[in-house]
Amino acid sequence: MVLIDGNVFYAEVKYDRNTHTITLVKGHGWAYNGKSAWKSVGERWANETSQWVGSNSFCFSCYVIFANNPFQYRHHEEQYLTNPNDLILLNYHASTPMKQPKTIDPLIATYALKYQKGKVIALGIYSDDIIANSKFNKFFDSLLVNYAPRP
Repeated sequence: MVLIDGNVFYAEVKYDRNTHTITLVKGHGWAYNGKSAWKSVGERWANETSQWVGSNSFCFSCYVIFANNPFQYRHHEEQYLTNPNDLILLNYHASTPMKQPKTIDPLIATYALKYQKGKVIALGIYSDDIIANSKFNKFFDSLLVNYAPRP
């Protein structure tokens, strides 16, 4: 599984085939039962996401500085590594000048993680913001060639 953006298991949603709509069930701080909403968990499967994909959502509204920033990426929506089995491929050397809710200096990196019979490759950053960057595209291509599982 290749994750090009963060928060892939951040919230639970359901799809209605009849109306072609997607509805929040739980996550992003809320739960919804189809009739009313109430305060709930931020990240729906925090422990499972750490195990399955190796990282968790970092703070969206935080201020993050990247000392290693080859793609001129600007903080948007990152994942910070939370699984000790993550293999770091590119460390962005992120830091936060102020105390943040989850961690002071998050380890934000592109990484690979073997999970059961598969492998996860996660960019750790919100790649939609830099998809037109030629340096990023070369890096992404090299990840797929070097780390994607082969049959």
